[in-house]
Amino acid sequence: MANQDFLNEINKRRTFAIIFHPDVRKMLLTMRALNEGGRCFSTYVAKQLDIVKFSGDGQAKQNAEQLVALLTPVAKAFMTDMAFESCGLGQMVFGGHGYIREWGQEQLVRDVRIAQIYEGTNGIQALDLLGRKVVANKGQFSQLYFDEITAFIDKHIGNDALNKFTTPLANALVKLKAVTELILIEQGSDKNMIGASATDYLAAFGLVSYSYMWALMAEKASANISQDFYQAKLYVGEFFNARLLPRIDGHIAAIEAGSKSLMAMPAALFSNNH
Repeated sequence: MANQDFLNEINKRRTFAIIFHPDVRKMLLTMRALNEGGRCFSTYVAKQLDIVKFSGDGQAKQNAEQLVALLTPVAKAFMTDMAFESCGLGQMVFGGHGYIREWGQEQLVRDVRIAQIYEGTNGIQALDLLGRKVVANKGQFSQLYFDEITAFIDKHIGNDALNKFTTPLANALVKLKAVTELILIEQGSDKNMIGASATDYLAAFGLVSYSYMWALMAEKASANISQDFYQAKLYVGEFFNARLLPRIDGHIAAIEAGSKSLMAMPAALFSNNH
């Protein structure tokens, strides 16, 4: 076979590779965006722990202590929720082979699922975040975190290389701050507001946090675009902001709906007899 015929045959076969299917790419990019965002977030929280332990700056130490308190339930719950989603997507990429034991993927799904239950379920972590770490101190801890993110965004105003990261981050932060204020107001008259909003609030908080992490990574990657590793970071980060960060709107809409639809149905109607 002539060389050109060979290349034509390779290109023809390449169109059948699953990596060229948009839905497969979506699954793989979602897994990568969540995994790499989570790794960065865990490192960020670990950095705050180091500041608490080793810093000689009293104010920096106090700020880090508050950030650790605020972000620990997010690290425990949002990261494990996203890890389980990623394992499920990995199984889907395998197709039926995802259930074959020799590959190990079905075992990963079971192993990661327990991470959402280890410390009292992720619903309890969400209640800790919203009830104890946000509402109890009237948003003091969360405002510290929001101010840090705002300072990062302001630092890069006019930086075209980071605009794809700072603009969606800024828009999402505005939404998170607004819904935080709404909860702080409404919980005074609605005793079920915190319980009804907690899991959606943690998810919205986690999405903004991951967007912030991707912006931090993009800041470094944009200065090293000659290397494939950093080019990939920029592509994956843009995917996160375009396709995953918009999930925040659904979570905020659920919070804004309040507790009425959750609490309206009489408890007796939950019985198996009905």
